[in-house]
Amino acid sequence: MAQHAPRFRFVVMFALWMTLFFLFLDRVNIALAAPYIMEELKLSGVETGIMLSAYYWGYVAGQLGGGIAADRWTIRRWASVMFFFWCVLTALTGMCRSLTQLAIVRGFFGVSEGAVANPLHKLENHWLLPDERGRVYGLSMGFGYLGLILGTPLVGWMIEGWGWRVMFFGTGGLTLLGVGLFWLLVYDHPHQHPWISEEEKVLIAEAVNKDRVTFDPQRHEAPPLSFREGVALLTTNPVFWLLCIAGFCALGVFFTNLSWLPGYLVKERHYAVATSGLYLILPYAAAFAGALLAGYLGDRTGNRSLVALVTGILTGPAILAMLYSESVTSVILLMSLVLFLNAAATNSLIVLLFDLFPAEVLGITVALFAGVCGGAGGIVGPIVLGRSYDLTGSFFWGFCSLAGAALVAALVLVPVAVYERRVKQEKRDKADLAQLLAQNESVALHS
Repeated sequence: MAQHAPRFRFVVMFALWMTLFFLFLDRVNIALAAPYIMEELKLSGVETGIMLSAYYWGYVAGQLGGGIAADRWTIRRWASVMFFFWCVLTALTGMCRSLTQLAIVRGFFGVSEGAVANPLHKLENHWLLPDERGRVYGLSMGFGYLGLILGTPLVGWMIEGWGWRVMFFGTGGLTLLGVGLFWLLVYDHPHQHPWISEEEKVLIAEAVNKDRVTFDPQRHEAPPLSFREGVALLTTNPVFWLLCIAGFCALGVFFTNLSWLPGYLVKERHYAVATSGLYLILPYAAAFAGALLAGYLGDRTGNRSLVALVTGILTGPAILAMLYSESVTSVILLMSLVLFLNAAATNSLIVLLFDLFPAEVLGITVALFAGVCGGAGGIVGPIVLGRSYDLTGSFFWGFCSLAGAALVAALVLVPVAVYERRVKQEKRDKADLAQLLAQNESVALHS
């Protein structure tokens, strides 16, 4: 049925994908500008790490605020306002003259991006069929990486041509296009959208209802769950906290790579800034492919935690191989493998939240997982790499710590994989029972 059904939901998804495109574009610009900022403002490695990690302090707060807003308020209005603020703060970065100013502006920038990034997950949960979540979320991450693929050489070119300050003014202005697209196309729920067909509204509503972990086959619906009840179910579930540990480690690797890879290529491998931007196109494209493949495998196998476990285990050896590589080609290929595996693990972990926990509190679920725990990884990781660089003149031990974090993220997923299998079997049993009860009711009515 879904194969021939209307697909207007992907028009809405396109607006969300473009939001992530700009989110990553406006996040990578600081990474490419970092070597120039270090030189102009005379910053040490630790001070640069603080500048880069300031974003994640704000990101944690923004994720929490965005999670509460997504669960309790109108997402469309909230996210549009915060989206506009992040455009302004991107431009303000180009006006900073000290580490303190940079830390404050980048902190508030993290607040605004986190406050938008979180509700996007809930919007996807509202608009997508359960068996397409992984692939569509893979595309969402892919558009984020597309922002890096297209934005990295653009940002490098702008820095080389006009300087890092003008680059921030330009990218902030460009992002305003995404704000307009979001407001035009995105509504909180399918039934609110003026352009969607009734057939697609019913299709989405029925599929999402049956997939809820609170679905009651006797009533053919998921009983309403208050915010307080949902939070209680979430926070008393030990599997959620295991996922948070995995999120701290896996997203810490993700965010630290995003912050420091351009600087690593410039400082450790001695590539020019513009050249490093071009060299990162292939690794970011590989991350796009990793997110898509993980989403596809998760949808087909129904075992997302296993996908995250395997790719997490392989990430560590890939990082170590990259560090010991000598040629430009091998460095870039192994960096591509690292980002491919890490993006696959990250995709699987986030979509797993959709599958295992109540939809009513998905906003706060993502806030705790990605905002607090993943954001904490984003705070710690850049500072660890900066400190490692200050002490040794190299990023070697800092990247070794990332390899260890990837392994920890994988190992804590062993009991999660068992839990996921049980929950999904219970969902199938409930769906079968609901179908059987519906058939019995139909027979009784016609007898």
